[in-house]
Amino acid sequence: MTWAHAEWLWTLLVAPVLAVLALWAWRRRASALSAVASPTMLDALMSPAVGFSRAMQAILAPVVALGIAIALAGPRLGFDWEQTKMEGVSIVAVLDVSRSMDAQDVSPSRLVVAQRELQDFSALLRGDGIGLVVFAQGAWTRIPLTTDYATWRWALADTATDTIRAQGTSLSGALDAALKLLEKADGNGKAILLVSDGEDHDDDATLSAALGRVTAAHAHVYALGVGTTAGAPIPVEGGGFKKDDAGSVVVSKLDEARLTRIAQATGGAYVKSVPGDGDVRGIYETEIRGKLTASERGVRRDKLWHEQYAWPLGFALVGMVISAALGIRRRG
Repeated sequence: MTWAHAEWLWTLLVAPVLAVLALWAWRRRASALSAVASPTMLDALMSPAVGFSRAMQAILAPVVALGIAIALAGPRLGFDWEQTKMEGVSIVAVLDVSRSMDAQDVSPSRLVVAQRELQDFSALLRGDGIGLVVFAQGAWTRIPLTTDYATWRWALADTATDTIRAQGTSLSGALDAALKLLEKADGNGKAILLVSDGEDHDDDATLSAALGRVTAAHAHVYALGVGTTAGAPIPVEGGGFKKDDAGSVVVSKLDEARLTRIAQATGGAYVKSVPGDGDVRGIYETEIRGKLTASERGVRRDKLWHEQYAWPLGFALVGMVISAALGIRRRG
C-alpha cells in the first residue's frame, strides 16, 4: 500500500477528535437530563429509537471523517507498467559563465537570470536529450546529452562565474564543444541553445569558421540574450568594478547584433530574455520542436497505479446518508 498524497494523512486525526467530542456531548446531555427527571421518568418519556439514532450518529461521525481522510491521502494498491515511445530532438544548452555575466543590469545578475531561463526551458522538454556546456575563455562539458532532467538541473544550479578559471569569452570554442556532443546524437534534429550577453573576444574570422562547422553539421543555434544594451559595470572580488588599462570602469553591454548574426547564420533564431517563460517557450515550441525533426529516443516506462480512493470515499458517503436518515427519523 502506498499513498498518492501522503501529506493528507494528518487528517486521520480528525476521527478520534470527533469520537472524543461525541462522548463528551453524550455525557453532558445525560447529566443535563438527570438534573430534571429521574431515570424511570426518562425511560417513559423517551423512545428507545431516539437513543439508538443519537448513538449511531455519534459513531458514524468519526467513521465518515476516517473514510474522507483516507480518500484524500489517495491509497494505491499495485500498479501496471505502461510503455510509451519517446520522440525528441538533441539540444545542447551553452551557458556563458564569463565575469561579464555577474553584471547586474538585470536583477539579481545576468547569470542568475540565465540559470532561471534554462530551468524554465528544461521544464518544457518532452523526451528530448539535453546537454550542458559552460564557457568563458574555454569551454567545459558539464552534462552530456541526457533525458535525466533532474540531474541536468542540479548541474545547472551548481554553476557560477568561477566554474572556469580562464576568463574571457570564446563563443567559437563554446560552439565547437556543443558540436562534439551533437556528433554523438541520433537523428537530424540538433539544436544549440546559446545563453549569453553576446560579448566575444574571438575575431570575426574565428567565429565565422565555427559557424560554418555548425552549419555543416546541420545544427541550428538559438540565441537567448541576457542583459541590457545600456549595460552595467562588472563586479570583481573584494569589491569595486572591473577597470580597463586606462583605469576606467568597464561597462558590459548586451550585444544583440552579434547574437542575432550567430542565430541567423545557422538557420536559428534570436530572442531577448524577458520575465516569465514566454521567451524560452517560443524558442522551444515554435522553433526547436516546431521546425526540427524529432526522432525516436527509446521507450519510457511509467507506473499506472491502481487507485483505491473510491472505496473509503464511498464508505464515507454511505455513512453520511445513513446519518442524515437517522436525523430525519428522529425529528419525525
